[in-house]
Amino acid sequence: MLFNLDFVCLVGSALPVRTRRFTLKQYLQFAHALVETSDGQQTLVDRPLAQLGAKRRVALSLPYFVPAIFAIAQTDLILTVPRRLAEVTAPMTGVRVVEPPREIKAFPYFMAWHPRLTTEPAHHWFREQLRIAARTI
Repeated sequence: MLFNLDFVCLVGSALPVRTRRFTLKQYLQFAHALVETSDGQQTLVDRPLAQLGAKRRVALSLPYFVPAIFAIAQTDLILTVPRRLAEVTAPMTGVRVVEPPREIKAFPYFMAWHPRLTTEPAHHWFREQLRIAARTI
């Protein structure tokens, strides 16, 4: 594991909410932009919601986070993104950052490789460099 990532909600300027954190009810009430990672869903957000019997109302689906952030800037849509991405992009797009419902949890970010490379010296060196870099994030 390299690090844990958590989510925040980016809110377009046309959505009149002033809360610091969405409740699940509020979160589900509004329309969402979705960065589709698998079969019409953003897996790390939508699977936990589905386990609760909940589903977001998706108004816009895009394949990448950065264009999605710019796309919602002047709308009434909510976009759920990793916090670190929001910290970099929110100031330049004018979106507001709102904490997600507590039901949307952080997730671990893992490094993976083929087992045959475990003892390969160059690959071992590269993995260690990634671990060092991840500690600074």
